[in-house]
Formats: sequence, C-alpha cells, structure tokens
Amino acid sequence: MAESWDDQYEVLSATRPMYHNEDYWRFLVREVWRIGEAPRAVVDFGCGYGWLGLFLMPMLAAGSSYVGFDRSEPLLRRGRALLAGQGARLVRAEATAAPFADDTFDVAIAHTLLMHLPDPGRALAEMIRVTRDGGLVIAGDASHNAINALLHVHETDEQEHMPLALFQAMNAGVRRRTGVDRNIGMKTPVLMRQAGLTDIQARISDAVRLSFPPLDTPEKQRRFAVMCDDGLGAPEDEAGFETVVAWLVARDVPRETAAAEVRREMANAYRRRGAGYHIVQPGLITLSFGTVRKGP
Repeated sequence: MAESWDDQYEVLSATRPMYHNEDYWRFLVREVWRIGEAPRAVVDFGCGYGWLGLFLMPMLAAGSSYVGFDRSEPLLRRGRALLAGQGARLVRAEATAAPFADDTFDVAIAHTLLMHLPDPGRALAEMIRVTRDGGLVIAGDASHNAINALLHVHETDEQEHMPLALFQAMNAGVRRRTGVDRNIGMKTPVLMRQAGLTDIQARISDAVRLSFPPLDTPEKQRRFAVMCDDGLGAPEDEAGFETVVAWLVARDVPRETAAAEVRREMANAYRRRGAGYHIVQPGLITLSFGTVRKGP
C-alpha cells in the first residue's frame, strides 16, 4: 500500500526547512544549476504543501512560474492557501503520471520523493518527459544508512553504539519487499545516467542540526522537538515498546535484536532527557541533477 501523507503537514512543515540552508541553495541556483538569471518554468513532483515553491521561487528571476503536484489533496489545500497570490498552481496527480504535455518546463524537481516510491524510475522518466531539451532535472533524497552512521549524541555516544547492521538489514528488507529504497539518495546519479540525462552531478545538503543545552529559547525548543520527531523519538511505555518492536519485526529484524535496540533507545530517553544532551544530526540530502538532451 502506498504511503499516505494526508495528515503529515505539521511534521513536513517543521522538518523540510531543517534539511537545507538558504544560502547554500542560493549558491546552487546561481553558480551550479545556473537557473536564476532568466525566468524559468518549474514543476515540483510530489510537492506536498508546496514547500519548494515557497523556498525556491524567491531565488529565481522575476517572471518564473511554479506548478506543483501531489497525490495528497489535504496537503495541496494547505499549499494553495500558503501560495495564494504568488502565481503558483498546485494540482492533484500521481508522480508516475504527470498531467502535463511533453517539453513543458525548464526545471523538474523532486524533494524526498523517489525514496518513497516503489518504482522511482517511472517518476524520473516523467520528470524527463515534461522537461524541455536543455532543461534540468533535480532530485533530492536521503540515504538513511549514512544518516544513522553520522548521528552523534555526546551523552549516549551514538557513534559507538548505533546498531548500523540492524538499520542496514531493515532498509534492505524494505527494498526487497516493496521496491522502496531508503538509500536511494546516493544511487540517484546512476539512475539518472541510466535514464539518459547528461552532465550529471551531485551535491550534499550542508545543513547539520545542533541541539545544545540549555534549550532556553522557543527556537531551540522547536528544533529539539523536530529532531525527536524526525528520528530521535522512542516509545515511553510498554505498549509503545511492543508497537515499535512489531514494526521492526515486520521489516525483517529478528525480535530479540529489535527488542534490544528499542530498550536501548528507551533508556536514552531523548524526549525526557534530551534537553540536556549535545546532539549533532546531519540532514544529508543528496541533490542529484542532470541535463535533458532530446535532440539528435
């Protein structure tokens, strides 16, 4: 069954901005992608509530246009309100069946979309189809194994104790069963080459989230809460313990191994004790991009 994001606006709106720094994206737009000097027609695959429209479009030249599409109507309704009066358009459609003619856009972009699709190649082919000759296709996705490997929590020494093999096995199991690849970020340049894009390059997002005590401002408290919601949270009672263990077992993790890891995370008690922890959490979105060549 496809993932549903209908009720995830609060999570998405809190986490998306923390994966990227605006100054780095301005550098990419100006110096790397070179899409800021003239008006561009942009399409956003799997746009959710249109975060990329809000984030990217102010960096582009006047006269640029933004069209986003997603399968979630509740998120699209949120986005239409946020983007009202900005000349943007949000429509409902599947990422593997873009409702646009060939060669419509100058830039096709997708943020953390391919890593949620059982057949990401179909979405990538659609991105290429709707982009004009000489246009740019950009995809930003994570590699969860790398994120787990780089997380540092000083008080619990995650660099020494994170069970990397468990997460590798879990992600591999999900991919075998469903085709969904949580490590697709570092694989995307190869997929782009296989799809026929040229001049392929990749960059890594530069954002690293820090949470250091004391959490004495609303912004620090908000950042810490987002970090917990985005991977540091753990169950706080036996019912939650059983739920998370069952979730891991369903993803090919042996019950004994799953139970030991959940107990370890519960002992770390990030939500209760984490305000006193020194946490360094990487964003690590791989931004892969290539040029569309359709001529002879």
